[in-house]
Amino acid sequence: MKYSIVMILLFLVGGFSFVSYIFQAYLTFWGLETFPPFREKSINSSFENNRSFENRIPSNPESVLTSPFSLMLLIDGIFSIAGGISLWQLIREKELTSVKENISSLLLTPEEKAIIEELKKAGGQLNQNQLVKKTGLSKVKVHRALVRLEVRKVVKKYPYGLTNKIILEKSPL
Repeated sequence: MKYSIVMILLFLVGGFSFVSYIFQAYLTFWGLETFPPFREKSINSSFENNRSFENRIPSNPESVLTSPFSLMLLIDGIFSIAGGISLWQLIREKELTSVKENISSLLLTPEEKAIIEELKKAGGQLNQNQLVKKTGLSKVKVHRALVRLEVRKVVKKYPYGLTNKIILEKSPL
């Protein structure tokens, strides 16, 4: 929830900054042509030191857009939107992971869940004999559960002496 709020705030700040920069660019290049009432009013009124607005228009519009303030608006907009997108992806990955875990836990039998949990505790690999001892299941139940997990490509079984080495390929939990 807190990530969602931060993500929304980042999008708002980034959007505001980016739109402000675009509006400033628009006013710099075409503002006086598209707002004639503003132009007439500004030309007739005077500002500090009796200089009209017409005299305050920069001769080089690119200098306005490359001023530190304008560049900070642009950079802030870009970084805020990029941060919002990153948080959105992080939230999405967490949601997908939790959904996958819930669905896969519904599809696994209790024996398969016990085997996967023991493999996780052991760092991802154990001998089949060790699995029998640690889970408390019979050899046949462990063998059948491992066959089902191997078909789903959750575990990989390799011959290892008189037993098999079981390696957890991907964890469905």
